[in-house]
Amino acid sequence: MAFEVQMPNIGISIAEGTIEKWLKKEGERVEKGESLVVIMTDKVTIEIPAEVSGILLKIFSPPGSKVRVGETIALIGSPEESQEALSEKREAKLPSTIEVSASQKIKDLRISPLARRIAAEYGLDMNEVTRKYPGQKIGKEEILSFVTQKKDQEKVLEEVVKEGIKDKEEIKPLSGTLRAMAEHMALSVRTAARVTTMAEVDMTELEKLRNALKENFQKEYGTPLTFLPFVIKAMAEGIKIYPILNASLRNQEIVLHRAVNVGIAVDTGESLLVPVVKNVESKNILELSREINHLVTKAREGKLTLEDIKGGTISLTNAGVYGALLATPIIHQPQSAILWMGKVMETPVVREGKIVIRSMMYLCLSYDHRLIRGAQAVQFLQVVKKKLEDPYLLLF
Repeated sequence: MAFEVQMPNIGISIAEGTIEKWLKKEGERVEKGESLVVIMTDKVTIEIPAEVSGILLKIFSPPGSKVRVGETIALIGSPEESQEALSEKREAKLPSTIEVSASQKIKDLRISPLARRIAAEYGLDMNEVTRKYPGQKIGKEEILSFVTQKKDQEKVLEEVVKEGIKDKEEIKPLSGTLRAMAEHMALSVRTAARVTTMAEVDMTELEKLRNALKENFQKEYGTPLTFLPFVIKAMAEGIKIYPILNASLRNQEIVLHRAVNVGIAVDTGESLLVPVVKNVESKNILELSREINHLVTKAREGKLTLEDIKGGTISLTNAGVYGALLATPIIHQPQSAILWMGKVMETPVVREGKIVIRSMMYLCLSYDHRLIRGAQAVQFLQVVKKKLEDPYLLLF
């Protein structure tokens, strides 16, 4: 019996990917453990190895196709197995209910198996096709007509763009991790009921503590000491009280994650990667500093592995290093919250009726209001704020 090659589950923060290229052709032999296909996500581009040895009988998802976790993308089997029979087997697994909108479903659509197969080969969105031919039986001719019209529209758009920019601008394709990130961010905005709340944090004591320790950290432990491990540890303390910030929605279920795995955004200059610091709740500031430094270095050198990006349950991004003050960050699906750090800067503030200079920073928390109540988000952020303003206990 043929083996179904599926889009692997490569982490809770990754629900889908895009086929970049196949490393084997249909009819070629592949050995177990040999790289079979390259898949792009919004975080990393990875090579997926074959789980069994055999002949690559059929590729269902050509380059450029978007595939969700668990979706069958190819078949591996013995030379004696019929590709046509395997294709029909795969067609039979396609759902008879196709989602057209958030509130409407069309059942028992008359779409021939051949039409489905052609649509899959071209990477078509069946929602678009069914909207083009409402209530009609969709066969080979309708699919090919749809493909032709779509290509014509793209060609016209390309000509319009070329005419508009002439020789004054440069055109680059939206591809690779940039394309995957664009698709994931758009999906997040369409999915989550995003709300952002903010808090002003007095970082003066933490800045003093960091300045007192950073030279020793670098000299004795060989790792730089930044604000990040303190913020991550403070997030873990807040999640102890408000665990809903570390949860996800899965269909109609709330998944409460026991481990606090914080994804940290790293700008490599070419793309934004999000390696994950795992089990934050059980690590001290030194351990967190070492792990953060290790992951950031691997990200910038292009050496992140699948394990490095898997399992994120909440995210943190530090745009303050670039001078940013405030933002409304986008949640990394299927997580439910992301914390954003602004610039730490000397600011005149009132303390006990007097104007004094303190090191202040804004924290911006975006959260999914489908799952997290406003009061929970605000109180969580206040816990993080208080922990950072009295940071000495975070060391232990």
